[in-house]
Amino acid sequence: MVDAGSVLFALTPASELVVFVANAKAYNEVARLKVAATPTHAYPVVSGNRIFIKDLDSVMLWTIQ
Repeated sequence: MVDAGSVLFALTPASELVVFVANAKAYNEVARLKVAATPTHAYPVVSGNRIFIKDLDSVMLWTIQ
């Protein structure tokens, strides 16, 4: 998991990026995206509105709006 202020990012073994709000009372999922066709091999790196994802063969850059 990666802390990004008001939300947390988690990358599942199925290459899904899950964004959720950290709350002690309830789980509130904000987004769930399939980010790679192959298994991912590192934590996502969040920088501003960009997310870097590493899979088996490459590094991908996702931009959030």
